[in-house]
Amino acid sequence: MIIWIAIGLLTAATIAALAWPLLRETGRAADRRDYGLTVYRAQLKEIERDLASGVLSEDQAAAARVEIQRRMLAEDRQQGPVGPGAVPPHYRAFALALAAGIVPLGAILIYLTLGSPGAPDMPLASRQAEIQAVAQSSAALTGEVQALRARLEENPADRPSWLRLGNALRQMERFEESAEAYRRAAHLEADPESFGLYAEMLVQAQQGIVPVEARTVFEHVLASSPGDPRSLYYLGLAAEQAGQPRAALENWARLQVISPPDAPWMTMLTARMESLAAENGIALAPLREAARQEMGQMAGQRGGETPAAGPSRADVEAAQQMSPEERAAFVQGMVERLAERLKDQPKDEDGWIRLTRAYGVQGEPEKARAAYEEALTHFPDSVPLLTGYAMALFPPGTPEAEMPEEFMAVMRKLNALDATNPQALFFLGNEAARKGDTATARRLWTELREMAPADSPLREQIDRRIEALPN
Repeated sequence: MIIWIAIGLLTAATIAALAWPLLRETGRAADRRDYGLTVYRAQLKEIERDLASGVLSEDQAAAARVEIQRRMLAEDRQQGPVGPGAVPPHYRAFALALAAGIVPLGAILIYLTLGSPGAPDMPLASRQAEIQAVAQSSAALTGEVQALRARLEENPADRPSWLRLGNALRQMERFEESAEAYRRAAHLEADPESFGLYAEMLVQAQQGIVPVEARTVFEHVLASSPGDPRSLYYLGLAAEQAGQPRAALENWARLQVISPPDAPWMTMLTARMESLAAENGIALAPLREAARQEMGQMAGQRGGETPAAGPSRADVEAAQQMSPEERAAFVQGMVERLAERLKDQPKDEDGWIRLTRAYGVQGEPEKARAAYEEALTHFPDSVPLLTGYAMALFPPGTPEAEMPEEFMAVMRKLNALDATNPQALFFLGNEAARKGDTATARRLWTELREMAPADSPLREQIDRRIEALPN
């Protein structure tokens, strides 16, 4: 009820303000001659002041007076509006009716259509507790960040503090700083979760665009943890942004296969997949079946047996019900049996890929690196094994200044095997730029740029690197 009283008072005040000039008689309307004569009178006074101060002589002042008086006579002879106000009475009546009726009626109709007249009041006093809670939370986070930074200055090897700092900065939406904190934590103890958080913050800092570095990190995480949901989602997003819809749908199909039916992201993910598939004329059913087969082979490996075609839906649901301890024991047994089998049957490229990834999942980078080296003695030209080995030598997020020569040797071999390999072009360009070989860096990055679609964010990132090169 109070809202309608307020609306009524405001409407009455508005109508009164609009109607008053229309109702009162103003006598004679302002005449253009009045303004002109006022100006000339002021000029005459100015002449008298100049004469008194000595700026003008008597002759000059007399001449100026004559000229102004001549203009005043001419102005006075001009005709101007006289009589009652310039607005005719019937016009005033129409304007008054408009102000008094149509305007308030239209305002009320608009409010009833777009407004919320039934919404309860939200006075400031009732929101004080909420406002104070937000302020206290913000102050607490700021204090926590300051305390963690002070602690890390004294002990930069305190990995839990780096993780807590990354979490606090993420809540404050300071994504670049959060990414750096997660990166430091990941390099103190390499694990897929820390690297995944680091890469996700890189994406958040770019407002949803997956940069090259983040994509490389997600690929590293996925190589060591094939079913990582975060990596599958963002690699799909990166592919979509790069104009590769099939690759995007393949990653998202894998994510669908490993996700529980009631996962909170399933509705959004399904809708996005169907929209992207429809826009590009891609059938989803074969992609989903291929994903089920692929993920089933990874999860269903048993000792020396030939990999099964994939688990049934019941098998998948049963695996999802395992406790973390049961799942860890299952993975450990699988890894041990696979390693034993590869000693006797080393000519199994897929087996080596699964073994190296499994070591990554278990957080055993030294075993993963040794497995890559052994596998490459049997498959020296395997692009997947070379790519995984390169990431083991130079984990994503490591400063470029620490890029080892072994890693660059692998990049050169990848480039020789596949001249369009994106990672090889990117890192070889980095190496050339660091050595001052601007021409080579520009050539390699230009090749990488031309591989991306015209509207791909990758082009923008490479353009910035090329523009930063000295001429």
